[in-house]
Amino acid sequence: MSNNNLPVFNSNQVRILIVDDEPPIRKLVARALEPEGYEICFASDGEEAFSILLESFFDIVITDIVMPKMDGTELIKKIAEYLPADVIAMTGRIDEYSYDHIVGAGACDFVQKPFGPGEILLRVKRVLRERQLKEDLLKSHKELAQSQKFESLGQLSAGIAHEINTPIQYIADNVAFIKDSFQDLNEILSHLKSLSGSARNDSPGPSLPDQIRSMLNMDDLEYMAEEMPKAIDQTLEGIRNIRNIVKAMKDFAHPGKTEHVYTDLNQCIKNAAIISKNEWKYIADLVLDLDETLPEAFCNPGELNQVFLNLIINAGHAVSDQLKCDSSPKGKIKIKTQKLGNWIEIAVSDTGAGIPEDIKSKIFNPFFTTKEIGKGTGQGLAIARSVVVDRHKGEIEFETAQGKGTTFFIRLPLITRE
Repeated sequence: MSNNNLPVFNSNQVRILIVDDEPPIRKLVARALEPEGYEICFASDGEEAFSILLESFFDIVITDIVMPKMDGTELIKKIAEYLPADVIAMTGRIDEYSYDHIVGAGACDFVQKPFGPGEILLRVKRVLRERQLKEDLLKSHKELAQSQKFESLGQLSAGIAHEINTPIQYIADNVAFIKDSFQDLNEILSHLKSLSGSARNDSPGPSLPDQIRSMLNMDDLEYMAEEMPKAIDQTLEGIRNIRNIVKAMKDFAHPGKTEHVYTDLNQCIKNAAIISKNEWKYIADLVLDLDETLPEAFCNPGELNQVFLNLIINAGHAVSDQLKCDSSPKGKIKIKTQKLGNWIEIAVSDTGAGIPEDIKSKIFNPFFTTKEIGKGTGQGLAIARSVVVDRHKGEIEFETAQGKGTTFFIRLPLITRE
C-alpha cells in the first residue's frame, strides 16, 4: 500500500511516528517533540501506521492502544516481529491494559493518559538513550569478537603454517622427482630418434634390438611408470589441501558483514575443522556427522565461524587434559548437525575430562577460564553465548560427565526462505 503523504526525512535526525485516532493527542505529542528537532509523522490507526512503517524507517513509534481498524496492541506485536522501531504506548485505560500487558506485547515503555508534554519527552529521551547504549554495547561486542577471532588465529598460526608447509614439502619433492624422470625419458627418446635415423641410413653397427636393449634399463622405466602417477596424484592432493586451508582462512578471517544471510553451516564447520587441525590431530580423531540435507541457516556466518572454532579448540584442550590422566592413545571429537523441528542443532562432543561441578555455572561468564596463561582470555564461551542467544535468538547448553566428556548443543531457529 502506498502512502504519498510521507515527509522527506533527513537521515541524520530521529524519526518518530505518532499513532492516535484523536487529533488533539497527536498535536499534543508533536508540540512536545518538535522543539527537539525530531522529524514527526502521523497515523490515525494501527493499520495506517503499519503501512507507513513498511515504507519508511522510524526510530520510535508512539501509539495509542484503543483505536479502530488495528488497535495498538496488534500494532506493537507486528512491530516487534517485523521492524526495528522502539515503541512507547499511550493509554488512559490502565485498568484494562496494564504495564505487563503492553510491555509483554513488545513495547519498551508506556505513558498513562492524561500526560503533560514534559512526560512524553522524558520517555522519548530515555528510549533514545537506551538505544544508544545498546548500539554502543553491540559495537563493543563486535570489536571484542573480531579481536578474539584474530587472537584465535594468532594462537593457531604455527599449526596452520605446519599444515601448509607439509604438503608444500612433498609437492616440492614430487616435482623434483617428476623433473628428473622427465629428463631420463627425454634422453631415452633422443637415443631412440638417433637409432631410428641410423636404421634408415643403414649405418653399420650392432643390431638395432641389441642397441635398444643395451640402452634401456627396464627396471628404471618400470619404476618411473609406477611412481610418476602417484607423484602427480600426491602433488594435486597437496595443492587441494593448501587451497582448502587458504579458503577456510579467507572465509574465517574476513571481518564479515553485519547482516544475516542464508549460510551453509556444514561448510562453516568444515572450515573451522581445517583451520584448527593442528590443535587436535595428534590427540583426537575428529568425526564429522553432518546432515547433507541440512537447511541453510539465516545467520551471521562470521560470528558462527568463531563459535565453531572456539568449541573445537576447547574440545581439543579437554581431550589433551584427559589423556594426561589415562593411557588412551587418542581421544575423540564429534560434530553432528541435524534439523530438529523448527531448529537447526549443532552438537560438539569430546571425550575430555568433563566440566567440574563447581564451575558449571561460570563457564559462560566473561573472562572466566581454567586454562593456563597464553591459552586464552576466557572470552570464547562468553562470546559464543552472546552470538547464539543474543544475536541469533538461539540456545546454547551443555551436558558433561567427569572423566567421560562434554557435549555442547547449539540450536538456531530455522527461518525458511519466503
